Amino acid sequence: MISRGEERLAGILAAIAATRAGLPRQPPLLVKIAPDLAEEALGPLVETCVAQGVAGLIVSNTTIARPESLRSPHRAEAGGLSGMPLLERSTAVLRACFRLARGRLTLVGVGGVASGADALAKIRAGASLVQVYTGFAYAGPGLVPRLKAELAALLRREGFTGVADAVGTDAQGST
Repeated sequence: MISRGEERLAGILAAIAATRAGLPRQPPLLVKIAPDLAEEALGPLVETCVAQGVAGLIVSNTTIARPESLRSPHRAEAGGLSGMPLLERSTAVLRACFRLARGRLTLVGVGGVASGADALAKIRAGASLVQVYTGFAYAGPGLVPRLKAELAALLRREGFTGVADAVGTDAQGST
């Protein structure tokens, strides 16, 4: 049975498809999801996206959760939380989406990426692409070459010949 959330998502995606139908070139459509989704909601969401022809998922958006590890005096403020506090949860959701998608969707890992090790964690969880926001805001453009060098060194050290070889290696097995 389809839930109200999947029904609404399917309606939105159908409307987008209808709008794009007359375009001579249709860029891939990606859906960005929140890390706050319940695990049981991920399967229906993935299946809805696949059924509607979505190319991939961006995992994940900001969180409304406030982890106990937050130490800022502003930790109770409302709004989306991004950056390092999001790394663990967003990577767990990414890993689950990888298992559920079974290669049918491209996955973009987002949330807390500030180093090559963070990028590799996203890749090993199932991301084919990694996106940085907060880390870039704090570290500036110098983050990109540093992250690239760190990632390349880590891939070599762990015996991977490239990013593609590492995708999903930590997500294999249990569902």
